[in-house]
Amino acid sequence: MNEELMRRYYATYNREDPEALAAFYHPECQLHSAQGSMQGRKEILDTYRYLITAFEDRMTPLDIRVQGDTAEVDILDRFTAREDVADFMGQSLVAGESFELKLKAHYRAERGRFREIHIALSPD
Repeated sequence: MNEELMRRYYATYNREDPEALAAFYHPECQLHSAQGSMQGRKEILDTYRYLITAFEDRMTPLDIRVQGDTAEVDILDRFTAREDVADFMGQSLVAGESFELKLKAHYRAERGRFREIHIALSPD
C-alpha cells in the first residue's frame, strides 16, 4: 500500500462510480463504522450507491500515513443532501443542506485491495 493508492481511492470515491470503486475492495472486505459493520464488497457498494443517491458525498483526505499493508487517514467528509432526508446519523436535512464530519480511517490491504476498514469520528 502507498499514498498514491489512497489518493486514487478518494478520487474514485468522489467521482461517484461504483464500478470503478469496486476495484479497491477485496471481495470479502469488512467495513466497520459507528453505523455498524458491512461484510463483503457487494454490501459496501450497495451502501455507497444509497449514499450517492441521497447525497453528494465528498471525502477529502487531510493526512495519509502508510506503513506496510496499512494506512491511517484523517478525512473531512462533506455531505450535501440531493433530496430531503428524514434521518441520517440522527439528523434530518432538506435538499441542498450540508454537514461535515471529521473522520479517522484505518485501512488494511491484502494483495493491493482493502480487506478491512475501520472508520470513526475523529476525536479532534
